[in-house]
Amino acid sequence: MTPPITLGSIAVLAILLVLLTRSVKVGRRVLLRPLPALNGMKDQLGRAIESGNPLHVTLGQAGLVNQAAPTSIAALHVLDHLAEEGCANSTPPLVTVGEATLLPMAQDSLRYAYQQAGRSGEFAPEQAQFISPEMTPFIYAGGAANLLQQDRVTGNIAVGRFGPELALIAEAANNRRLDQLLGADDPTALAVATAFGQPMLVGEELLASGAYLSAEPDRLATLQLQDIIRWIIAGSIVLLALVEGLF
Repeated sequence: MTPPITLGSIAVLAILLVLLTRSVKVGRRVLLRPLPALNGMKDQLGRAIESGNPLHVTLGQAGLVNQAAPTSIAALHVLDHLAEEGCANSTPPLVTVGEATLLPMAQDSLRYAYQQAGRSGEFAPEQAQFISPEMTPFIYAGGAANLLQQDRVTGNIAVGRFGPELALIAEAANNRRLDQLLGADDPTALAVATAFGQPMLVGEELLASGAYLSAEPDRLATLQLQDIIRWIIAGSIVLLALVEGLF
């Protein structure tokens, strides 16, 4: 039986999070397990900057007002990183979305990246495109696949909430032999990504990607706290099993 969450346990976790955050800010090194998919994404970004041609980034079909919102927020963190690097080097990503609430967020990510690079005048809202609503996933995937046929797109990054329609996007990129990064939390989409043999961000790896890319102390501390909670839960389960076995 899972122990109830009490105000005391919440307070302890909050204090622990504050302490972990402060320790990271003063220079404590945080050891994170490697995510090869993110290394591949950085390589894609480097090649895009060298060639002067953009990456295609598509953020899936999960809105910001439903249960899948954390997945889309994680995808937006990935876009923030790509936009910051790309806009600073005159290679902003081409962004497609399949959910209306994601469009202004994607545009704001690009706008902010341009501002940070001192190039606010170069921002154009059409750099982020809304293709179709979530009720028509294969139309959305077809639109994203069509954009991938453009010769000037050098890579494909699909992160967010996808289903079987991910196959259309991945196949379009595969036909052009583009490097890809696929990240999702849906089992069907992950099965599709596995079939293409591309680097993947699986489930919680996608949710943690923002902390890896930004290296902000509060995000890194949150990841560490999550690991601590996992160890506590795992230890509690083992301890309870041993106690029940003895008595």
